[in-house]
Amino acid sequence: MERFLSTLFATALLTGYGSGERASNTSPPETIPVEEPGPEPKPPPSAPEPEPIQYPTGPVPDVDIHQAAADGDIETVRQHLAVQAPGYVDTPNESGWTPLHFSYAKGQTEMSRHLLDNGANYEARNKLGQAPADILLLKKNHQNSPFALVELFTSESCSSCPPAERLTSEIRRMALAKRLRIYCVSFHVDYFDGGSWTDGFSDAGYSARQRAYEFKRFSGLYYTPQMIVNGEYQTLGHNRANAYGAINRVLKKPAKVNVSVRQVKDEDGVIAVNACALGKFENAALCVALVENGIRRKITGGENKGRTLSMDNIVLDFQYLEIPGATGIEFRFAEKPDAKRNMSVVAFVQQIDSMSILGAHATPIRALGQASGPMQ
Repeated sequence: MERFLSTLFATALLTGYGSGERASNTSPPETIPVEEPGPEPKPPPSAPEPEPIQYPTGPVPDVDIHQAAADGDIETVRQHLAVQAPGYVDTPNESGWTPLHFSYAKGQTEMSRHLLDNGANYEARNKLGQAPADILLLKKNHQNSPFALVELFTSESCSSCPPAERLTSEIRRMALAKRLRIYCVSFHVDYFDGGSWTDGFSDAGYSARQRAYEFKRFSGLYYTPQMIVNGEYQTLGHNRANAYGAINRVLKKPAKVNVSVRQVKDEDGVIAVNACALGKFENAALCVALVENGIRRKITGGENKGRTLSMDNIVLDFQYLEIPGATGIEFRFAEKPDAKRNMSVVAFVQQIDSMSILGAHATPIRALGQASGPMQ
């Protein structure tokens, strides 16, 4: 750099500076043609100012839009939307209910389609966390509907467990065929794990859940396979007569709480559901279990080493949250929807002290871009 500056400075001295007189024995320098500067570029045109939003004006109907939606009065709803500001189709009342909530609750199919066609938000939540479709599900799953939640505590390592697994699979198929509200979940305990082999579905939390039943509800030791129905009755998991006897007893009792669960679209592509509970209860938890059916595994350790087992109702993930009363909560799982896998989510409300199950519901998991859709 110093050499370059010195050369530049010397050149300036040789050619002269400013308007000073040149040496007489020096010929004038050649003239270097210089292009005439062109016109300066014009600045880009500025963006036009946005036009102010023109809100429609006109008389507002006397009938409230929520009432009109509940009544199926499409013409009155159309008049509201014609004179109100954009987004009015989702305007909530004091409880957070939108017109679509009222339309779903009253079974107004045509009204629901009209609201959706005009931009109504299908996943708008009221103050209890319920979307319009949740209202419909809770209405269908009314408190007088009996149900049975069948929990099996099992292990891939237990030689007595495969018959119990087959029995719960049979119960599940029977419930589907007869359209009974019977939901099966199989929790794999971890106290058989050890050495170089581990049950692929075991979890310490599932073992703790089984011990909680023994501590809070039943006397005696916990064991596998153990079947518990609605948190009230327990039996050896492969005892067919006792299992069906317990199921028949609970199916004669009405549910105490309305429960619904519905798959919702998740931006990350994972399985997500909205679970809701409605009714009078306290000191309870809203629980969700992600289960998978049709699993076949070759067991490489434990008492079943070398056998290939077929299993249904396997709990892949279990979550719960204590709730003070009626509510709706969105739960997300790490698993992604897969058309090749038979998965579902079972939701239920459980009393924390007594371990009694107050209500339950289940939904299949579908590998769709939009998990839920308009009311049919």
